[in-house]
This record gives sequence, structure tokens and C-alpha cells, in this order.
Amino acid sequence: MSEKKVIAVKDWTCAMSDELGRVALMINQIDGEPVLVLMTIFQAARMGRELQSPKRVS
Repeated sequence: MSEKKVIAVKDWTCAMSDELGRVALMINQIDGEPVLVLMTIFQAARMGRELQSPKRVS
């Protein structure tokens, strides 16, 4: 099982690549280098739903 990591986010940008059919998400952390995530449109939609109704973490 993969380990989950929590980061503090300053801001983020998102763009759709027509050539790849993928969504590119760039996350600017408070500390450290920006993180670039490449995902399918279905993964991005799922992430958007989760952000709208986040689960409480204990």
C-alpha cells in the first residue's frame, strides 16, 4: 500500500492537454519545489468531487 503524504499548498493551476487527453495539475507547495501531476479527465473529476465533499481525517 502506498504511503500518504500531506503537504501545505500555497496555490495551484490546472490545464487540459488536448494532445495527451490528460489534465495537468501543478501544485505550488509552501516549502519545496512545485509538484506536477498528470491524470486522466476521469481522475480529475473524481478529485473534484472529493474536494467538494472531503472526508474527515482523524
